[in-house]
Amino acid sequence: MVADVSMKVVFHTFPIMLIVTGLCVCHGLTGGTRPAFSLAVYALLAVAALLTWVVPGLGAPVPWCLRTTGILVAYMVLRAAFSPLPYLARADVFLMLGCLLLYLLAASFLVTAAQRLFVVYVLLALAGIHSLVGVVQAVHGEDFMLFGFLRPATGSRASGMFICPNHMAGFLEIVGVVGLSIAWWSGRKPSVKVFTGYATACAYLGLLLTQSRGGVLCAVFSLLVWMGLTLRASYLAKSHGFGRALLLGIGAVAILLCLGVAVVATHSELRERLATILSRDVRFSTWGAALDQFRVAPVFGTGAGTHLYLGRFFRRPDLQTDPIHAHSDYLELLAEYGLIGAACMAVFLALHVSQALRALGRMARALSATDEAGHDDLALLIGALAAVAALAAHSFLDFNLHIPGNALVMAFVFGILARPGAVVESGGTAAPVSDPKTVHRVALVTLGGAVLVLALLAGPGEFFSERARTLLRDGEYPEAAVSATRALRLDPWNPFTCFRLGEALRLQAELEPTFAGRQAGRQQAERAFQQGLALFPQDENLLVRRGQVLDRLKRFDEAEASFQAAIAADPGLEVLRTFYEKHRALREPAPSDSAP
Repeated sequence: MVADVSMKVVFHTFPIMLIVTGLCVCHGLTGGTRPAFSLAVYALLAVAALLTWVVPGLGAPVPWCLRTTGILVAYMVLRAAFSPLPYLARADVFLMLGCLLLYLLAASFLVTAAQRLFVVYVLLALAGIHSLVGVVQAVHGEDFMLFGFLRPATGSRASGMFICPNHMAGFLEIVGVVGLSIAWWSGRKPSVKVFTGYATACAYLGLLLTQSRGGVLCAVFSLLVWMGLTLRASYLAKSHGFGRALLLGIGAVAILLCLGVAVVATHSELRERLATILSRDVRFSTWGAALDQFRVAPVFGTGAGTHLYLGRFFRRPDLQTDPIHAHSDYLELLAEYGLIGAACMAVFLALHVSQALRALGRMARALSATDEAGHDDLALLIGALAAVAALAAHSFLDFNLHIPGNALVMAFVFGILARPGAVVESGGTAAPVSDPKTVHRVALVTLGGAVLVLALLAGPGEFFSERARTLLRDGEYPEAAVSATRALRLDPWNPFTCFRLGEALRLQAELEPTFAGRQAGRQQAERAFQQGLALFPQDENLLVRRGQVLDRLKRFDEAEASFQAAIAADPGLEVLRTFYEKHRALREPAPSDSAP
């Protein structure tokens, strides 16, 4: 008997620890923004999914939620499979499969409030670390990062362990409102609720330090949604907390707004950003490019990852930075997956939110039949709904759902909505558990196995490619070339590895003492750039660098074609014309002033 209980604890503990370890790794490694980082996270989730095969009695998610999720992911993966550039679609495919894994784990394995609260407490701890790092970044105005990572110069704007402040804001607005809901509604001990409240306050402080205009506005919106849900639950539960909930909600919004005003008053940079929000914000340019891209293929979209180069092609002249994403998850979804993808996403959102609202009513009425002031499942449900409201609003303004660290957290949140909790009717009867042979259990294990195999196949190549990138950045060109060559042997479909190899060879060639050595290195670099262009013909970086190498090799006609192709791929980027003028100067040197 004792042995059976111990084995049951082990079966449930290992997958949970793998899940939270994956989330911690993802956030510690800049939110998983590099494929080499995120693949390790997906592998951990895949192993957790495989281990659920021996867990007795998985939970049963709401069938329609499961079906709409399956349809959405199936369409997006299928569309990605037929995208014009397979490697650019790879990140989307892995992200979707990883999110589906965590969604299914949250909806069928993490079925008790205690398990879900453990994950939330880990997320609150991560929020605290982000905020502490953000304090250092904001107070000292430096680009401090943990684990030796580098971030772009953002002044006093905090980004925590993320690269971008907006991504940190997206994470904290989610975790903050879930923490607030637990502190208010859960049935935990008062000391635990007070600790949760402090952790939530730290999350909102970190949010303010990001100086993210959209993040603060969406956090206020989520607090208003939380207040509305709390008032409705208090009314249905016939509790005496209705007035207190109203005052708390108003107070939380007021405090956040007051702190926001204080931050604005003490930061001239933020005041300038607010003053120019309607005149110089890059979002208007990226949105216009995404809409132009949507018009190319409105029904099915242009394919996963294609905004990387079509955003450049439709670039507005006032945007001279690289528009990697559209600064709107909705517009990028519309552009890359078309109206069908947008419709699938709308149905997915509508069904999850509507069934969660119905479950909230049932939980609140069930609570009215007890003497309890709150319930963990109700706390999680209200927090999850408010978190969805926060990121749904923020997705109009940013691309947080393309950041694995934030997308995975939202997958966990939607898993809660797909199976809200055990208290479903008056009297608190438990929701049914499934038989080990049910379809969704087999699907979870099968998906876990597939993701694990794919991650193990792609991981080594991505690791050495990432290592080549950092070595190249640090000026260690021979080592970068060796690492990139090894990466290409493992993964010959990555055009960015070809660029890193070519760039390492090009820069090392300039350091060679002999002319013959320099020319040999340049020829090798040109071949690497050409190999990358066979995989990604529209990449302006490969085209420009190849053109520069061809100029040094005196192959001016080929260089002319390469520069012209770069300008055609990105006609609005002024620096390309600067490179082209330098090429023309080499090809047609100025006439001599001396007499013939």
